[in-house]
Amino acid sequence: MQNPRHRVPSNWGLCFAGNESAFCSALDEALSTANGIFRYVEIGIGYGDCLRAVDQYLNQCGKTFAIYGVDISECHPSAIANQSSNVAIHLNGSIAFLRQFPEKADFIFIDGCHGAPCVTADFLAAEGVVRSGSVICFHDTDPGCQDIHPQPHCRTGIRAREAVEKLGLLNDTRKGWFKIGETSGDKGKGGHGCLFVKRV
Repeated sequence: MQNPRHRVPSNWGLCFAGNESAFCSALDEALSTANGIFRYVEIGIGYGDCLRAVDQYLNQCGKTFAIYGVDISECHPSAIANQSSNVAIHLNGSIAFLRQFPEKADFIFIDGCHGAPCVTADFLAAEGVVRSGSVICFHDTDPGCQDIHPQPHCRTGIRAREAVEKLGLLNDTRKGWFKIGETSGDKGKGGHGCLFVKRV
């Protein structure tokens, strides 16, 4: 991936350090082939920092966009606070949201429960609502952050890498997808890695 085309926002939130530039480059990659409104979907919104950073970045790009923050009803109240009018929050869970999503998404960030079954289910649901040229990003895929941070839903540690390996996204064996980048994050600042894949 190339360098980002615009200024990279500084505050992205929990475990994100070291992924900012690559994330913005992946946004640029998806923006370059998008038609009409650019639709960004974030599954698992944490404290809302990433939604705000993406909003700041897309505001520099000169394209009409819509941001969808998706979580469960028990999400942290600060995730919803101070979001711009470009951001719509949906608290009915990722699978229900994606099944009812009437448009094609241009970029989907999978950052909900990091247990392998949930990461897999989120990808399979997301795969059905993306267009050719769309990008999907998975958080917490670096080998060094696996099996830490117990996930309340799946009752395991982080297992995002297991999911993307079994889906064939690490070695480009999943039909219709190819890897465009992977980051390790800045471990000195608590950052975990990201994997970026693009729909053919």
